[in-house]
Amino acid sequence: MLKRVIFCFVLVGLLIPSYLMAGSVTARGQAAIVNNDKAMARDKAIEDALRRAVEQVVGTMVSSESKTKDFQLIEDNIYTHSKGYVESYKIVSEKVEDNVYIVDIQADVSSGKIEGKLKAIGIALSRKGKPRVMFLISEQNVGQENPSYWWGTTASVSDIGIVENTMINIFQKNGFTVIDRQAVSGKIKVKDAYRVASLSSDAAKSIANQTDAQIVIFGQAIAKSLGNQPIGTSPDSPKYPTASANMSVRALNTDNGEIIATATGEHVYPHPSEISAGNNALKMAAEKVSNQLIDGIMEKWNQELSGGQMVSIDITGIDDPGFLSEFKNFLTQQVRGVQGVQIRKFKKPDASLDIDYKGKGQDLGLELSGKKIGKSVLEVTDMQQNSVKIKVTKGGK
Repeated sequence: MLKRVIFCFVLVGLLIPSYLMAGSVTARGQAAIVNNDKAMARDKAIEDALRRAVEQVVGTMVSSESKTKDFQLIEDNIYTHSKGYVESYKIVSEKVEDNVYIVDIQADVSSGKIEGKLKAIGIALSRKGKPRVMFLISEQNVGQENPSYWWGTTASVSDIGIVENTMINIFQKNGFTVIDRQAVSGKIKVKDAYRVASLSSDAAKSIANQTDAQIVIFGQAIAKSLGNQPIGTSPDSPKYPTASANMSVRALNTDNGEIIATATGEHVYPHPSEISAGNNALKMAAEKVSNQLIDGIMEKWNQELSGGQMVSIDITGIDDPGFLSEFKNFLTQQVRGVQGVQIRKFKKPDASLDIDYKGKGQDLGLELSGKKIGKSVLEVTDMQQNSVKIKVTKGGK
């Protein structure tokens, strides 16, 4: 239980870039001299400088929006315990001006300790915009001839199976925002071609986009009977009905269609009731797969936050192939954070590009909005976490 609690706390936030694990910063602290007590003022000035040093490191880890929203958490957990995050410091200079004691310090701040605290209070998760997650899992238990599909072919659309319930609980405990499929069921229109137990990535993306989900987790789980199996190693061990559950799922980024993580798992469970054996096998397999999937998602996000992530750009309105060359040069030479550009496809008047970008798609969209490439103007029509849509219009001279 303790291991699970620790694991949950660690996964509440995203991993923070490794280059921030250590660093030396300079900071100035000040304190008023009261009753001519310079010694007391000096101590307070040093404490103020230490706090400001820690504030600098925190500022590199979270956005202004997050700092404002979660200020009380940072105040209570980090700033008021600044000394605990400073490995060492030295006083560079100190002086008194207008009855104020001023100290300049150089401090080695343990960003690793701060990182752990930020994870625990869930601030870092907001750096990914707290994407909404939706589950589309087909489930087939022992004794069922056909799966219980998430769209309600053999079960009503409001039914949520054991696997989906288990995964929802685990993801929510780890800080994810989960879309209630029951609440949005009326928005989902399922093509006949999508009414299959094993969805394609394109089908999952199409369905999830109808509900504004940024991540969709889709796949299938099947429990089968293994007959009566001994529950011990002794020759006299009783035999119980036993079920084996197998699961295979994927996590898909609906902005750009990228598979973020995959997971597979199985579990065998004996029980006096065959149906209960299947239920428990499905639940245990779902727990394994959920934790495996969360590990994969976190690893992917950690790579994106410490380096760059792929942002797809879809452009329409191109009347000259030469525009793409100009646009590519503009991105690599004039847009901060762009680390690489690949033209994925071009068929006049449309093109798709993959951008290796250190930031979110919304940031890139705001950067590009209204910019001129030659005589063309970029009109951003949509921007998501990992995608931007642009319409090219003529802007005159």
